[in-house]
Amino acid sequence: MKVKVPCTCYAPVDFEYDEVVDLSQDPEAANQIMAGSFMEVKCPKCGKVLHPEFPFAVKHEGKKIDIQFLPERMRDDFLRGTSKYCFKKDGRIVIGFPELAEKLKIINEGFDDRVIEVIKYYMVSKIEADQKPENEIRAFFECTDKEGNLVYQVLGLKENEAAKLTIPKSFYEVCKVKTLAYKNSEPFCLFLSPPYISLLRISRVYEEITEPEKK
Repeated sequence: MKVKVPCTCYAPVDFEYDEVVDLSQDPEAANQIMAGSFMEVKCPKCGKVLHPEFPFAVKHEGKKIDIQFLPERMRDDFLRGTSKYCFKKDGRIVIGFPELAEKLKIINEGFDDRVIEVIKYYMVSKIEADQKPENEIRAFFECTDKEGNLVYQVLGLKENEAAKLTIPKSFYEVCKVKTLAYKNSEPFCLFLSPPYISLLRISRVYEEITEPEKK
């Protein structure tokens, strides 16, 4: 689709994007999404690099990837239930490029995205209870380390800074059991119901969880 994107210098910039991105045909698109360079366009007048956001689908039949991307500006409409788009229950929705990049990283690591969100629930709730930050806390799965532990990027602890928190792989297994057992009960059903699986759907209340004793 061809559109014009306004630059901060007020120049209209021509931009073209695909409404469906097939990763089986364009695997480099996945790398660009995870690197944060997807949908970049340079203003020919001032040289500024723009990052426009438009709705599109990401698919890969072989890997069973079916993700609908919504721009961040559409978040409120979606959460209010006033979005004009129709969504399939068996797919996934992400809002904003950080969520899309995270979803692809989760798929690459072979994790369950629901478990990733449950870990966030406990992590973010504990941060809010212990530190009482002024800003909203957002966490995104980043990668695994050499030991297989999960590394999250956490935003909101300090102004314009991101922190890294490492979660033991054993805690992933604890939360996996918790997810399967209580996915249809509150509070988990409030952010685990497809197609939009995200902690950002709710406000958090801290609940203690412990790892099983080692025998």
